[in-house]
Amino acid sequence: MAKTPKSGTSRGSEDASMKQPKVKYPRRTERRRRTRAAILKAAGDHFRKEGYAATTMQTIADSADVHVTTLFMHFKTKADLALALVQDRTDALRKRAFDARGSTGFFAFFRAEAFDRAKTLAEANRPEATFWSALQSDADLAFASATFNTDQAEIFGRFVAAEFGRDRDTDYRPDLVARLLLAAADLAYQKWMTSDRQSDPVKEISGSLDTAEVAARQMLGLQG
Repeated sequence: MAKTPKSGTSRGSEDASMKQPKVKYPRRTERRRRTRAAILKAAGDHFRKEGYAATTMQTIADSADVHVTTLFMHFKTKADLALALVQDRTDALRKRAFDARGSTGFFAFFRAEAFDRAKTLAEANRPEATFWSALQSDADLAFASATFNTDQAEIFGRFVAAEFGRDRDTDYRPDLVARLLLAAADLAYQKWMTSDRQSDPVKEISGSLDTAEVAARQMLGLQG
């Protein structure tokens, strides 16, 4: 079986994949978009508050103010909802990473993303925090968490390969660097959680990344 190319230097293929198709019925499409967004927000809120297993499709529909049949038109199962939450955030991260190339270095970009996530997690009343907290703490969402972690590593690996001219088909370093920094950020997050959130999550992540970045730069053959 042929190996799927993983080169991070080709922006053309990514650029083409990010082009939006022409919308045939814009008003109908906008209504569907708003309905989908309301459903996903309701699902994220309930997954955080009651847990994934305890949340029913009917509860989500009621919170989103849609009929349950409308909900099933958008998402066939609760698992589809959880994966959609992951995919939305993955797509947003992929676009930010793609747009940052050439103007922001990888290490600066990664830190900005990690710090933004830390601030979100520290403010539990923010809607975005509901998703992250559920993804990290609910065992029933392990499949969605694993999907997101894999996608993150792919996106950051591509960024590293593009910036430093590495071919991911023959060079493990872009993916190793991406996974090293992700592990460092996650380790700091776990430490913050076990401290009952008494410490500063941004400070925890910054310290962990300071150490990991030294190793990552050495891995890439960079100075300092």
